[in-house]
Amino acid sequence: IRAVLDANQIAHVAYVENGEPRVIPTLFMRRDDYVYLHGNRQAAFLKHLAAGGLAAISVMSADGIVVARSGFHCSMNYRSVVIFGAGQAVPADEHEAILDAFVETLIPGHAAAVRPATKQELAATTTVRIPINEGSTKIRNGPANDADEDLEADVWAGVIPLRTAAGEPVPNPDLKPGIGTPAYIEDYTPPA
Repeated sequence: IRAVLDANQIAHVAYVENGEPRVIPTLFMRRDDYVYLHGNRQAAFLKHLAAGGLAAISVMSADGIVVARSGFHCSMNYRSVVIFGAGQAVPADEHEAILDAFVETLIPGHAAAVRPATKQELAATTTVRIPINEGSTKIRNGPANDADEDLEADVWAGVIPLRTAAGEPVPNPDLKPGIGTPAYIEDYTPPA
């Protein structure tokens, strides 16, 4: 479960508000035995979780397209996790450190380069966590599982690997002249 969580940065958080289901895609990080979420203090899902509300958090990595000799056996190689639990507000004395950890998790090396958060920014942001106490993982890997009678078919079968890759960094148009791209940006590699 930890390995799948650590290989991803986006989760889908499902919860119920006023008797209606909701799903929110959001940035997350794992620290120890918690999944952490953050965002605008007014966000309904964060208010729900900060008040101890229940949620299901889903994370998935698509690793490959499985091409079979029959449509029935075509599939996908993937790793997925679903965590179930009640939200907890992050204690006030940990709030700023968790926000800094989000920056470092998203862009390793960048937290040391940016200015500290202002009081207004800290006040506008909520951080919550869900303990990793209950969950499940599902993993599919390997080649197609064609039926024996299809093995002689003149149809290609195999796996098309999928990977997330970083492109060439694009500087902001308002970047001051002479500011070069730092090595940690040039060498950025997404989690895998």
